[in-house]
Amino acid sequence: MRNINNDLTLKRNYLSKYRFLISEYEQVKRGEHAVFRFAKDFYSAHDTDARAFLKYYNLFKQSGNELDLLPGKRGPKYGSRRPSPADEQQVLALRDRGCNKFEINSQLKQKSNNFTPSPSGIYNILKRHNRNRLKPADREVKVKIIKERMGQLGHIDCHHLSKSVIRGQHRKLYLLCVLDDYSRLAWAQVMEDITALSTMFTAMHCMQTLKREFGIQFEEIIADNGPEFGPSASLNKKNHPFERMLMETGIKRRT
Repeated sequence: MRNINNDLTLKRNYLSKYRFLISEYEQVKRGEHAVFRFAKDFYSAHDTDARAFLKYYNLFKQSGNELDLLPGKRGPKYGSRRPSPADEQQVLALRDRGCNKFEINSQLKQKSNNFTPSPSGIYNILKRHNRNRLKPADREVKVKIIKERMGQLGHIDCHHLSKSVIRGQHRKLYLLCVLDDYSRLAWAQVMEDITALSTMFTAMHCMQTLKREFGIQFEEIIADNGPEFGPSASLNKKNHPFERMLMETGIKRRT
């Protein structure tokens, strides 16, 4: 069987065609062509796309190298787009704390630098260093949330109470609790319903009590994805009572 790996016929045909087209095109531009008066007539007659032709023509004129007339490989240039080793170390350091690709992306955005890779880019970095799967030790670190001072992070959640929790009454009640991560100080309050508005007022009351009694001013609040703590669509955050309360008080929301 004939080996066609080194057959340069296609390459020669490309170059021969472009030499002819460039010669014709430059005659049209100088106004010396015997047939075509405008460039659009030249493109139409040779069934050539203007954007594709000008792309390769300009590359050739800038470099003077005919090889630039050949179709190049499409897609990103991975060698130039890969982050620096220092930036990759930031990703790996956050991975050591058990963060997933979305959490790493969120934390890098908060830092004052220009390195903000997408979650898929972070995954590629982790995969390159064989860190795309959490090991058991990493999962244990992930479970531990260690803060350095009071108010740095608060936890909030609601709990459905038994109807017989209050003697002599048989009604549905809920318990909302706000807890400081560092000191483990907590304040809880009973609610009659778990609507977003009731949750917002009760949470605000609990946080104000912790601030008044213990001087705890929360910087971040972590909550689950329950409808009482946030909307199903991120675009409606400003209209949700709990989310709006956090925005107005300058507290960051974490999930």
